[in-house]
Amino acid sequence: MFPQGFLGTRADLLMDIVIVALLAVVPIVLYNWSLARRGDYARHKLLQVGLAVLLAAVVGLFEFNLRMQGGIFAATSASSYAGTATLDFWIYFHTFFAITTIFIWAGLIVASLRKFPSPPIPGAFSATHKRWGRIGMIWMLVTGVTSLPVYVYGFAL
Repeated sequence: MFPQGFLGTRADLLMDIVIVALLAVVPIVLYNWSLARRGDYARHKLLQVGLAVLLAAVVGLFEFNLRMQGGIFAATSASSYAGTATLDFWIYFHTFFAITTIFIWAGLIVASLRKFPSPPIPGAFSATHKRWGRIGMIWMLVTGVTSLPVYVYGFAL
């Protein structure tokens, strides 16, 4: 469906874009956390919402691409690790965090947009936002980091 990717593996162009995006999320999420810690809530909100919209589009295309290929196991069938416990573990481990991150992050963004004023300032929802924000940040970081072994075992080896 998509042309060959630019990273020199068996992955197609969209898969390469997704892996780069997921790895880029790691420093962006950490930077955004620093914005919130410094009290720059307006930029924190803008970056979070922008990142959510961008990732929703990329992940939506990624899911469409995977379905067109017959799923992740069909997409990685040419790997020397296809059908092994190693690749299967990384696929399931990454997928667990990726799916639960969507619910945590989307839920927190929707609740925050409803409960914080515009421009955002600390309030009654702040403690809940901080707790779920930390959980979401950790989940997002794990999702980004675990995408690398899925990509390497599934498309590079």
